[in-house]
Amino acid sequence: MKTSKKIATAFFAPIILALAIVLAAFVSLKALTGARNSKENAVSLRLKIEQGDSTRKIAALLEQNKIIKNKHAFYLLARFPRLGPLVSKQAEEVFCVKAGVCDLDSSMDAGQIYAALSAGHEELVSVSIPEGLTVSKIAARLQSADICSAESFNAAAKGLEGFLFPDTYMLAPQSDAKKVVQIMTENFYKKISQIPSLNSLRTDKDRLNQIVTLASIIEREYRSVDEAPLIASVFTNRIKKGIGLYSCATVEYVITEVLGRPHPDIITYDDLKIQSPYNTYLNAGLPPAPICNPGLVALKAAAEPAQTDFYYFQLMDEAAGRHVFTKTLSEHVAQGVIFKTKKASR
Repeated sequence: MKTSKKIATAFFAPIILALAIVLAAFVSLKALTGARNSKENAVSLRLKIEQGDSTRKIAALLEQNKIIKNKHAFYLLARFPRLGPLVSKQAEEVFCVKAGVCDLDSSMDAGQIYAALSAGHEELVSVSIPEGLTVSKIAARLQSADICSAESFNAAAKGLEGFLFPDTYMLAPQSDAKKVVQIMTENFYKKISQIPSLNSLRTDKDRLNQIVTLASIIEREYRSVDEAPLIASVFTNRIKKGIGLYSCATVEYVITEVLGRPHPDIITYDDLKIQSPYNTYLNAGLPPAPICNPGLVALKAAAEPAQTDFYYFQLMDEAAGRHVFTKTLSEHVAQGVIFKTKKASR
């Protein structure tokens, strides 16, 4: 009997010791990965995780900022995520750090922190793009908001003037410029679906480009919403007759975007003589491409112009943004000619 007991003791002792060690390790791990503080005494941290940040680095930052008790225990659970559910109800069996911004505090246990890190919430910035801005002006705004560099946006948006819909966007800092351009162009096609006459031109790229080009000129000319269709009718009538559009907005585009000069308050007679395919005082019909990015008012006006006999319009009340519309040159001249431009911010 004694011999049997000795054999049993010799057999089970290592097992019991091993179980005791495992239990002690489990208790220790559970303690080290539990919440560091109560909710009342919690320390908060907004942690920004960059693409490629390692779990070791994150664990060290969390310990340094007094969010977790022990970086090694935290890393161990991340390294072996199947242990997570044993020590925390919030832990997942799969742990993956995602780039983004996480709001953490020291009342969270390791499992709760893992869940937050795996969610990868992006910190978005609100950027407002008004109607009538050119690609270069949009690029400058995005650079100021730290969304992307002006250079990268200008390159990504090449050939898309007119198709970057003006709107308020929620964008992540240091975004890929191509992605930002994609968001804006997709928004353009989403918005024009509200205008059946324009939405039907999705597959007719040439006609759509003509409408958007006309809308871009209307955008830079109209000041009162109700006058946009009237201005559209003037330009449409002139195009049908083969008459130059005589739009100061196109000359302004040449001055600022082609020649790179400061935005003028008034267009001079010398400005009207600048040689450019965008100068509608020298060239009949539409310019080769849009001169800005128009909003829905101008797009709808271009697609559905008012039916009138007007061939001229003249700004008469700058404060109210009202124009006088006339049928003949003599009537137009009688109103007086002032080549006034919209402010540069538009």
